[in-house]
Amino acid sequence: MQCKSCGTELPKKAKICPKCGALNGKPAGNTRYLAIIGMVIMLIGGLLPFAKSNETLMDGYTPKAYSFGFMNISVIAMWYIFMLILVAGILLVVAKKEKLSIITSVAATAVAFISMFAFQFTSADGKTKTGALKYVYHNISDLLSNGYNGNSYSVGSGVYVIIIGLIVAIVGVFWDVVKIFKKDLGVDTKYLSNTLNQNIGQKMFYYRGFYLMFLPVLVMVLLFFYWPMLGCRYAFTSYVLANPYYIGVFHFQTMLKFDTFFWAAFRNTLVLSIVKLILNTGAAVIISLLLNEITNMAFKKTVQTIVYLPHFMSWVVVAAVFKVILSVNSTGVVNGALINMGLINSPIDFLGSSKYWTGTFFVMNIWKDTGWGTILFLATLSGISPDLYEAAQIDGANRFKRLIYITLPTLANTIITVFILNLAKVMNLFE
Repeated sequence: MQCKSCGTELPKKAKICPKCGALNGKPAGNTRYLAIIGMVIMLIGGLLPFAKSNETLMDGYTPKAYSFGFMNISVIAMWYIFMLILVAGILLVVAKKEKLSIITSVAATAVAFISMFAFQFTSADGKTKTGALKYVYHNISDLLSNGYNGNSYSVGSGVYVIIIGLIVAIVGVFWDVVKIFKKDLGVDTKYLSNTLNQNIGQKMFYYRGFYLMFLPVLVMVLLFFYWPMLGCRYAFTSYVLANPYYIGVFHFQTMLKFDTFFWAAFRNTLVLSIVKLILNTGAAVIISLLLNEITNMAFKKTVQTIVYLPHFMSWVVVAAVFKVILSVNSTGVVNGALINMGLINSPIDFLGSSKYWTGTFFVMNIWKDTGWGTILFLATLSGISPDLYEAAQIDGANRFKRLIYITLPTLANTIITVFILNLAKVMNLFE
């Protein structure tokens, strides 16, 4: 048997080529993603109620003793342990330690059910003489059997979601990934000398210097990006700074059902983001194609610099620049020019008018972000061999056909990459 990549002769049952590291035989399935999806489902289950009232008991605007979930347990550390175990399980799956991820999934489920029946859950029931909230402690088993304040309780969706997530995670691990019931093909140990054939622990030790270099960045990312994510539990609690109590998905239900501005804001954000992605990417392609046709290098570099310069400005600076340019006062460059040319009689409020604001928004984004994509496209265009254009010209292809059949197909992968990077920027936009 020969390696499909480099042609090296391999033993009959070899799974990995010792020379190039290519996989041979049947490729591994993609059900690893199914295991990760299962654990994410369990994470969601940890946010949903374990016991839910059949009626909503209200204390003014906020529900009282409406639902009981993991986050109003008397020992909140159990919720954090549950979440951390599942995150560890996801990391184990990514590191191809699927068998160990089964242990974490089962352990997380055990923590959830032990917490459910071994610890008490709190709810707010009126106020004390000092005006502070009065908290009452409950057992889930008592709530399900006896109810509370004459109100009956049933098993909440969180329990079912955790069980479903556990099943999906285990199925995703066993199904075509671990292959626990199949015979191990086995590879001679002499073929494991290549670093590509080492396990994750050996690789980490081999590249320990690089991991140590990465450690400070990892600590910073964990502290400032992932640790604050644990605060998502407050979205499922009441607006009480001291000892907030769990009210389930009440806030989300209220937002989706009764907030008249939510869907309008969601629609506007979605439309603006999609159009912005298309315009920014398209403008970058067009400008890079035009710059690529310029033969005067000094002029070409000058234009590149001017186009790329706004990328380094913050949105605060960009907003200040356009506020001056589009001002309705005498300092407004655009309005002043239009009035002097006789096109308009009075200044147009480009930033405050609903009629003109959308177009202004797109112009600002194109002006700021197009230069970044233009540089990437120009780098790709400079790598196209001139021989391709010469051969196409000899065959009778005009400029348009050379663009369609040579330039754009070469730019296709870069266009996809820039589009994805712009999508990530849109999703992280807070201005």
